[in-house]
Amino acid sequence: MVDLRDVKSSLNRETIVDRIVGILEERILTGGLLPATRLSEIGIAKEFGVSRAPAREALHRLEEMNLVRKDHLGRMVAKFSRDEFSQIYELKNIIEAFGAMKGALKASGKDVGKIQLVVNRMERCLLNGDLKRLRYLNYEFHDLLVSCCQNKKLIETYQSLVKQIRWATSLSLDLPNRPKESFHEHKAIFAAYKKREAQKVRILLETHSLGNMNRILSQMESKEESQQVSSS
Repeated sequence: MVDLRDVKSSLNRETIVDRIVGILEERILTGGLLPATRLSEIGIAKEFGVSRAPAREALHRLEEMNLVRKDHLGRMVAKFSRDEFSQIYELKNIIEAFGAMKGALKASGKDVGKIQLVVNRMERCLLNGDLKRLRYLNYEFHDLLVSCCQNKKLIETYQSLVKQIRWATSLSLDLPNRPKESFHEHKAIFAAYKKREAQKVRILLETHSLGNMNRILSQMESKEESQQVSSS
């Protein structure tokens, strides 16, 4: 016989773990927790007012998402070499562009309307200088393009890859004039998407994503060189 108290306790713990995972995931994806930042069960348990068990489970889930890694010293926010980052980003670009191409052919009028609303909000954020909100809308725009492809496995693969490199988006958007340039690129992609010009969507998105990747890699290289100079 199932003890309902045990079920309720299990559900409560699941909800708590979900919340912790959600908050830490957001911090990692938005750059609030930078790569190589150390994380501990004790620290998380103390911050969220929970025991070490849900803190441990939350960290384990983040490991499964490849957002957190474990070494002999404990756990830290995943840090990739430039080569590893480039490989993940290139694979993400291929899957994203193909998914968006398929999405352009399968999107319903309602889907297109949702993307249009996101584009409108992006424009308002750009005019108001709200770059934090613009960053979130940028994520939403890309996710919606792919989600319309109606291929569950493709969408899951895209989401898994993009979570590993999304923290670096700010490195590109923080460059002078880049938010404005990025918005115009998004508008061009969406214009082709609305017209169901699938191949054009794929080409524009590949060009957009490749440019972002190269800018990020360049900044990563510059930061590494600066750190080497300061430590010498």
